[in-house]
Amino acid sequence: MLNKNAPLWQIAFRPFFLGASIFILLAFALWTLVLSNSFPALLADYQPYGGWFNWHSHEMIFGFVQAIAIGFLLTASRNWAGQAGISSNFIKLLFASWLLARIAWLIPASPTFFVVLFDSATPLLAALGLAQTLQGGERDNGKGSQRHNWPFVGLLAAFALVQLLFHTLLLTKPQYVSLLMQTAVLMMAAMTLWVSGRVLPFFTRARLQTPPPVIPQKVLNISMTSSWLLIPSLVISQIFSEFYFLQLITAAIAITAALSQAYRLSLFYRKGVASEPMLWSLYCAFSWFIVGFAMLAASLLFETTLPWLHAITLGGLLTMIISMVARISLGHTGRAILALKGIPAVFIALQVATLIRITLPSIMGYITALTILLAAMLVFLFHYLPILIKPRSDGKPG
Repeated sequence: MLNKNAPLWQIAFRPFFLGASIFILLAFALWTLVLSNSFPALLADYQPYGGWFNWHSHEMIFGFVQAIAIGFLLTASRNWAGQAGISSNFIKLLFASWLLARIAWLIPASPTFFVVLFDSATPLLAALGLAQTLQGGERDNGKGSQRHNWPFVGLLAAFALVQLLFHTLLLTKPQYVSLLMQTAVLMMAAMTLWVSGRVLPFFTRARLQTPPPVIPQKVLNISMTSSWLLIPSLVISQIFSEFYFLQLITAAIAITAALSQAYRLSLFYRKGVASEPMLWSLYCAFSWFIVGFAMLAASLLFETTLPWLHAITLGGLLTMIISMVARISLGHTGRAILALKGIPAVFIALQVATLIRITLPSIMGYITALTILLAAMLVFLFHYLPILIKPRSDGKPG
């Protein structure tokens, strides 16, 4: 499996999808032990770098979600640009950087320099690899042919900057770390909605053989502008929380994002989606982002605390990720894109766990949700680990 010709290292989605899936399973297990206070006596005083809460908030986004984003972008860009993509050696280097960051976070005495180095190197290396692929596309297909894909390079670089800021705040102003991670979640949400708007209609059309949806440019502009604008607006409204009108502005932006994204999703929908697990799971994920935006607006308007963050992270990001990983792993290994036995139950379990997490705000509710997530990820890995490490079923390379 370490051989450079092994299937695992031939295309970026394989190691990153597999590594991230195993990592989130272990992370959920660790977080369950923390919340239930069930660590063995020998490890009762163990704390990872930054403490358990900071580990959890950072690693769910930059350990898990970022890894999936990297695997997806470096795989999809091959098709966008008509290129072979990054080499297997580059994939190994990139994956090693990601893995070393995860290990460093779990070592209490890790020097800050090394944690920061690996945390920031991973998205910067990914940005470099993506840029090389897009440059090849522009060389072969004409200058400007990839201009709609170059923003993803900037977004990966932004992930590195956010992590540098995270570590700076952790050392100097830890009271702002939580706000930074909220903005990171909204960044991932906006990126996911951006990508989903490109692939979800395509997946729907390909599976159901329906005409492509017509999305008015104004709807696209409003939905995505409000989703991105929500990020700086939330930061400003929370830093200057004494000015209630700033919270009203942020709530208005969140409502605009929720309504416009909901309308956009309705335009994607076609009859038959509900009978296809590989489609309805994507629509469910998209819907959770809308719910999260609405809950954020309500939190600001009524000055209360609603679990909008977990509506977005569990319902939106995790469901979208598992659905996309399930789909891409089949399609890029030469298999039919049909839900494997047990996978619809995984999709349903993700919805149930999200509902429990946001409606039962107690330790028992959290542990119940985590237990369901652990079971779902075990079933998912049972099916997809062999697919991700074995050669394509059609004998083609990749």
